[in-house]
Amino acid sequence: MLIDDITSISINLGIVRIQGQKMNPEGVMENLETIEIPAAKIGEIVNKLASGVTELNEKVKEAQEAAASEANGGKSKKETSKNKKTKDDEEIEIID
Repeated sequence: MLIDDITSISINLGIVRIQGQKMNPEGVMENLETIEIPAAKIGEIVNKLASGVTELNEKVKEAQEAAASEANGGKSKKETSKNKKTKDDEEIEIID
């Protein structure tokens, strides 16, 4: 199921109902089937979603860093930044 938006969240009789929408091929938003979760489990499920998203973000970041390292000839961002001189790194000759 692809979801583009959450339009409402409600609770009734111990069931949390989440209504989502997706964009159809004509560019019009349409309702999806309602996701129904027992209220007693909602905290656990939300925490699992949040930790799963955090793990995915870490994996994406690692993959991006690995790709950047390959693009820099195997050097990490830290190694390439050490080789760059900044304005403050310039040597200045002091004449008395």
